[in-house]
Amino acid sequence: MKPALSIVFFTVASGAGLGLLALLALADLCPVPLLSPAALIRGMPLALLLIAAGLASSVLHLAKPSNAWRAFARFRTSWLSREAVLAALLFPLTFAYLAAVALDTAGMARALLSIVVCLLSWSVLFCTAMIYASLKPIRQWRTGWTPAAYLLLGHWSGALIAIAVAVGYGGEPVSWAWLAAGLGVAALLVKLGYWHHGAADRGGKSALTLEQAIGVPQGVRPPGVSVAQARLFDAGHTQRTFLTDEFVFRIARQHAQALRGAALALGFGIPLIWLATGPRHWAAAASVAVLAIVGLLAERWLFFSDARHTVRLYHGDART
Repeated sequence: MKPALSIVFFTVASGAGLGLLALLALADLCPVPLLSPAALIRGMPLALLLIAAGLASSVLHLAKPSNAWRAFARFRTSWLSREAVLAALLFPLTFAYLAAVALDTAGMARALLSIVVCLLSWSVLFCTAMIYASLKPIRQWRTGWTPAAYLLLGHWSGALIAIAVAVGYGGEPVSWAWLAAGLGVAALLVKLGYWHHGAADRGGKSALTLEQAIGVPQGVRPPGVSVAQARLFDAGHTQRTFLTDEFVFRIARQHAQALRGAALALGFGIPLIWLATGPRHWAAAASVAVLAIVGLLAERWLFFSDARHTVRLYHGDART
């Protein structure tokens, strides 16, 4: 697949915002205060800004951005529609929750709002992941590794931002560091599992062949021939088309390795090493969070560029 910068930014930015928002809401429910009210008041608008920036970026991917409202029309059948509807609900409820925090409201109403905001954040993030995990033509995405990676990576990047907020505006950065380290290790293991799943399955039994795509998975048996395998005679065009540009995108092996190295070093290695030293300075915490997001942008670029759509079988690929 050809990675679209707008979608790469959308999934990383909104994931970080949703993860941060869910963690802030959970921290407010914790009997031991992990963040001061000032930190919550500043952290939640930052989370909403990341979510809004990501959603706005996703609209740029549409051929006609003016038709974005149609995303709300298929809630029962479309993960994209569910994401849009739940995101639309998330903003007013988060503003109400932010007002409760700003007014120092206590009791069941604030606790209920924090639970609802947390559940909505998780739901929107899960819907974003399922937009890709539900696509049958792309085998690499149609796996449980996809939603697991989206959820953990969003919370990992959100936790790093929460550390910067805690250091700058009052909180328990050590507790946040332990939480972030656990999320980072879990996210790294899941991402490595996703890459291993894709590498081990490439060319394996579950890889789709041209015979399967045209409905003769075991080949055909014409008279006098034991089994005839399907083969492509002609792609049907002599120039580049929309399909070849979008779905037959190929990334050079050395570029893929460089991006994977950047994702591992910036997205996981440097932040985890920094967490082991103990977060102390706001500027360092913010810099590490930015580095991690840059690394996750590289990871998400690979997520799209490594995907092999079934349509590639009609343009020369033996397997997808």
